[in-house]
Amino acid sequence: MLEHQLITRLLFIFCLLPSATLAEPETRINNVYYQVDGSTAEDIWTDILAKSPVKENGKQHVAYTRWDVNWKFLWLDYGSSCEINKVTTKLDVTYTLPRLKQDASIPQSVTAHWEKYYAALLDHEHGHKRLGVKAAIEIENLLLNIGPRLSCEQLELDANNMARNVVDKYSRLENEYDRSTNHGLN
Repeated sequence: MLEHQLITRLLFIFCLLPSATLAEPETRINNVYYQVDGSTAEDIWTDILAKSPVKENGKQHVAYTRWDVNWKFLWLDYGSSCEINKVTTKLDVTYTLPRLKQDASIPQSVTAHWEKYYAALLDHEHGHKRLGVKAAIEIENLLLNIGPRLSCEQLELDANNMARNVVDKYSRLENEYDRSTNHGLN
């Protein structure tokens, strides 16, 4: 009986501890497409360059992934200190992608080449999303373990600064990801 009570208490305490690895945050996906067409790979590429709305630093790109992490936390005010007791994050992801116009006159070899290219393009863009997911998880872990502050105002200021620093860090990692993959071409 005493052993059962001890196990029950330990399980209760364990449930209160922040998890070291959190599940993937709530993620909302939005796909924005621009239509391209052509009957050869060269025609399709020319149409992509003509129609792509994705421009960055004077360069045109085929696709773009934008992610935004939103965080929310609740705290307990003990009067002499304030401590976070719950954190949630949400990730909004918007993919801007080309969509090849369906046309029966496109040769099967061109369609097969497009499908292979598009799968690689999606894989690269999903790499950007994965960085957003990692940022959201890191924010949750960081804020759950921030520790108490003397005031709730200081806690709020510190928590938001820490979360923004994580977003900045993953934005830099995204730039490095694009450099190292040559925007997915490698």
